[in-house]
Amino acid sequence: MPGFVLQAAIEGLVAGGIYALLGLGFHLMFGVLKRVNLAYGTTLMASVYLAALSVNLHGVPWPAALPLALIIGIAITLAVERLAFAWVRGDGRFSMVATLGIWMIIEEFLIRTPGHGRGQAIVNPFDLALVSVGRLELRVDHIFAFVLSLALCAGIYAFLFHSRAGLKIRVVVEDRALAGLLGIDAASVTRWTFALAAVIGVIAGYVFATAQHAIDVHIGMWATLKGLVILVLGGAGNLWGVVAAALGLGIMERVGTELAGPGYRDLIGYGLMLCLLALFPHGFGGRARLASG
Repeated sequence: MPGFVLQAAIEGLVAGGIYALLGLGFHLMFGVLKRVNLAYGTTLMASVYLAALSVNLHGVPWPAALPLALIIGIAITLAVERLAFAWVRGDGRFSMVATLGIWMIIEEFLIRTPGHGRGQAIVNPFDLALVSVGRLELRVDHIFAFVLSLALCAGIYAFLFHSRAGLKIRVVVEDRALAGLLGIDAASVTRWTFALAAVIGVIAGYVFATAQHAIDVHIGMWATLKGLVILVLGGAGNLWGVVAAALGLGIMERVGTELAGPGYRDLIGYGLMLCLLALFPHGFGGRARLASG
């Protein structure tokens, strides 16, 4: 294997950690809760954008940016849960259209926010520091994202399948009526899971933004499309399949960019999704059941 291809593959694997973080949030929202929330990607990116805007225009210290983004993200996500899901339970089509409308409203609001330009600068605590491994050079922030994604994946798996709270979530998802008979507050469990998905998503958005040194209003669409690609490739409801798909997509895009040029990066991802869907209609993970892990 040529050296530059190996370098690109390793870079793609490590950078895929950012995709994996994004995929984890989509897994919780779409795979676990089974809620088609099209406003999810825009919500997490809007949270990071507003936090960066507060820092750049209102003097909020940079260390407070992530906590502020988390607060904003949780608030918006819970509002979406109330407006698009809690009040229209059982009508998935209405909820999907409602979240699409919320997506457009959030994006339009941010575009008209004072101080909006091409994007907001955001500080990368690692800057562009590199680590040399033999002849390979890897970005420290990408390594951090890779390790963080694996740690969060293990944590979410342990939470869902080895904790009482996780058991409650699975019961609510599988049979809401049974959950009520067992004394489980289904509405409360759903809200807490939405909040957890918001936390994971905002962390993913923040890590992505710091890697790019900026955040733009329109990145929400990119996040939504990329998250759905990862979810489809990994298999909805399959936690480890989603992570594997994210890392694999990172490798394919990086190697493809190196061989064909940066203009083909997204084409590679979407083309790969269409090809694999023809062969594996339920993703690599198959029709995964949440109850079995």
